[in-house]
Amino acid sequence: MASRNTAPVEVEATEPRHQHVVNEALVKVIQAHGIDIQKNRYKAMRAIAWQAFVESIEAGDFDALVERAIANVDELPSGWQITAPVKPAQKPTSAKAPVRKAATT
Repeated sequence: MASRNTAPVEVEATEPRHQHVVNEALVKVIQAHGIDIQKNRYKAMRAIAWQAFVESIEAGDFDALVERAIANVDELPSGWQITAPVKPAQKPTSAKAPVRKAATT
């Protein structure tokens, strides 16, 4: 009778997803400043983004960062997407000038 191997199998830890890492960082900034209102989450995002902008500018990579952001906008996680507002359809305009009724006196 063969014995069963019950030793735990080591599973290589996978790298956390980007969104998870970013969310943890946002929580860290929020907790560090004692802010807990939802809109302050966006302020925390802006604080981190500003630091990344400054570092990218100093490294001479800011234009490339902007181009990468533009190129990867379709890859943003849920809730982070950028969508253009839908413009209402315009009424077709007539090529003719409007007809005015003659004034009667």
